[in-house]
Amino acid sequence: MPRTTPELLDELFDFIRIPSISSGDGDDADLRRAAEWVCARVRDAGGEAAVVDTARNPLAVGRLRSGRADAPQLLLYGHYDVQTVHPLSAWESPPFEPVIRDGYIYARGASDDKGNFHCLLAAACDLAREGSLACDITIVSDGEEEIGGDSVVRWLDASSDRFDAAVVFDGGMVAAGWPQLTIGVRGVVTGQMRVSTGARDVHSGIYGGAALNAAHVLATLIEGTRARDGLLPASLRADVRDPSPAEVASWATLPSGAAELAAAGIAPLDDGAVGDYYRRTFALPTFDVNAITCRDAAQHRTIIPHEATAAISLRLVPDQDAARAFANFEAHLRGLLPAGATLELVRWGASSGCAYDPSLPALTIARRVLAEAFSHDCAVARTGGAIPLVSALHRHGVPTVLSGVALPEDNIHAPNERLLLSNYEAGVRAARSLLTALAGL
Repeated sequence: MPRTTPELLDELFDFIRIPSISSGDGDDADLRRAAEWVCARVRDAGGEAAVVDTARNPLAVGRLRSGRADAPQLLLYGHYDVQTVHPLSAWESPPFEPVIRDGYIYARGASDDKGNFHCLLAAACDLAREGSLACDITIVSDGEEEIGGDSVVRWLDASSDRFDAAVVFDGGMVAAGWPQLTIGVRGVVTGQMRVSTGARDVHSGIYGGAALNAAHVLATLIEGTRARDGLLPASLRADVRDPSPAEVASWATLPSGAAELAAAGIAPLDDGAVGDYYRRTFALPTFDVNAITCRDAAQHRTIIPHEATAAISLRLVPDQDAARAFANFEAHLRGLLPAGATLELVRWGASSGCAYDPSLPALTIARRVLAEAFSHDCAVARTGGAIPLVSALHRHGVPTVLSGVALPEDNIHAPNERLLLSNYEAGVRAARSLLTALAGL
């Protein structure tokens, strides 16, 4: 028999309580503890599992066997790492002490991705314990998704296993009760740009008007790269292909751009951003500054800084190669760089985007199952986010079902992250039905 909601929540909350932060201020021991937790769940269900060390954070890799000679081979994926909890003062309850308020689970990782992933993991383990597993399942979970790591991609590339399909619950729903099958992800390149204009900071009264200011140069590079009317400079749009008329028409069935931005609590970029929301977030590359560092703005220092740094990310669409896009980006910046300034550009991580044909059998099955599980038509759309493993699975020719139960307003990567409890419950049911239905592949 499937476990009850209280039983599932006890297990999920145990998972969430592990502060497996990968984004700089976490503890390596907690990351390993989360990987071991995933492996323990697989072994408890009669499978085999092990923590696999990598150059960075470990992988959890497990296998559950159906006993059928002709069983389809499925790969299930979700990540166990989470984002930082800063600023801690903005949380209404401790981020690693999950609580239920007003029908939501509040905790870091509730949506991204422990709650999402647990829907899959719990369903697979329950089916195995019951002897009802109809597919052979490989489960892999990594601790680098939030930092653009590639250990899980390297694992896939080195694996001799061949998968008939993959299921990834690291996505979301259009709205409460309205499921989505995500058929494409954007790629991403993350890195850092550092401008230097001299050997030391100098007095702004003595040298102001004559000395080159690193902060001003950095601002010039950013201003010369940011999107106008949703479009980056032409060199950064190389290889961008227009979406099909059918895909464009499908956007009209989704919530308006105004509703999406309002739910996020953020202002539109310009007057055209609302009407052009889905083209910009699904089908166009973007450049964003994620953080800027140049001394301490809280200090009263009248200086001309000689260095300034920004953390940046490029979002890429299918057909754009990450290495080529980064090279074009660097050439563009150097073309804007004034004499006397130097630029150091470091790439942290990179993955390309991809898009799947929604008529693939695994995706057709998934769309039907999701619609039945939520008693609502299942939307089919891309996402503006990046999941490196999904792009790698596409490269390997593995049809991938990408879905999930998070909502746009779930405060992902922000304080007070949450997950609607009813979505979680439906997600476990949907995962169970999906893993059973995919036996027909």
